[in-house]
Amino acid sequence: MQKALIFGLLAVTTNTYAAQHTDAATNCTVIAPRYLGSSDYVFSYQGACRDGLAEGQGRATWALRLSPQNRQEHAGRFSAGVFLPEPSDGMRARVLQGESVLFDLGPLPKLQGMTPRLAVEATGELTRLPDPCQPDALWVLKADGAALASDDLARQLLRSAVDKLKHRCGDERLRKPERSASERTELRVRAVPQAELETDRYGNPKGTVLDAVLPLDPAKPIDRFSNEVASQQRARQAREAREAGRQDHLRRLQGFAKSAGTTLWVGVPALAQNPFRYQGQVVLTAVRLDEVVAPTQARVVGLGGGFGSSYALVEGAGLAQWEPGARLIAVRVMGRLPDTDASLPRGLHLQLVAQMACAEADCSDELDLPSPLRDGEKLP
Repeated sequence: MQKALIFGLLAVTTNTYAAQHTDAATNCTVIAPRYLGSSDYVFSYQGACRDGLAEGQGRATWALRLSPQNRQEHAGRFSAGVFLPEPSDGMRARVLQGESVLFDLGPLPKLQGMTPRLAVEATGELTRLPDPCQPDALWVLKADGAALASDDLARQLLRSAVDKLKHRCGDERLRKPERSASERTELRVRAVPQAELETDRYGNPKGTVLDAVLPLDPAKPIDRFSNEVASQQRARQAREAREAGRQDHLRRLQGFAKSAGTTLWVGVPALAQNPFRYQGQVVLTAVRLDEVVAPTQARVVGLGGGFGSSYALVEGAGLAQWEPGARLIAVRVMGRLPDTDASLPRGLHLQLVAQMACAEADCSDELDLPSPLRDGEKLP
């Protein structure tokens, strides 16, 4: 009883200013287009009522005030104030927003552990009451399976919704909307994981995970389709792959540092500012080759450290074979060059211990780590 009361109150409060027709004698309300609520019509309802809304068997009549023999009449079953077109067995309904009504048409075929249901959004017009066979959109409720990350399975679920509505209404009726000369050839179908469709304060549906426009002809392909479950899975896999890559980079850097006999990281800009803090120590850093000035000497530019460039002179064997590009190097900090050094006066003086070439110009392929390196700190 409490659940029915909440469901009924939701229908009333969602649509306070639209499409409510209340019989003054019975104080029972039926949901119908606003056009029928004009002063031209006199409304009456006889039948079952619950919490102020028509519920169960009843008859709703709208008679023209000046011509009472001309009337709009609907007799049958009602749910939360909404008239249910036949066949109404197993169907319920409620106001969704404005003059839109949501018809719950019952379960869809079970799929990969899911127990989905079909709901149809429909809107009345003038004297025509909302009808699930004249749909605005189809909704698959309880689409809550991780298996929906498969686009094929997701399409199968959405197609089952169209098939169920076609079975209920018939293909011809769905293709020929009332008050329209054009033939309907497709239906919009969306899916949410919740058991009930919810909207935000602006009337937008919450939590849509699948959205597609399906042709009524099953032989035709679906050309508009989005799958948020698959997108989220791909994003999660990409994050996991990035994290795994960062862990690989860290292990490779740790191995390189161990072979060079150090774990201390200092960027060239920090070394250039004060090399004496690290003088005599072996540190790791990243550089880009500027030019080889002698078989055992090369001028390098430090990577990182902002927009300014910090140069250093590196001495060691094998520099004559260096190719252009970036590299990680382990170096012993020697201090500053004398003012008389022609290649780099007062520049940073480093002695090469070991080096490892980078594929990227900024060494991002080797330095994309779980946490950024900081000057003067040891590797994790």
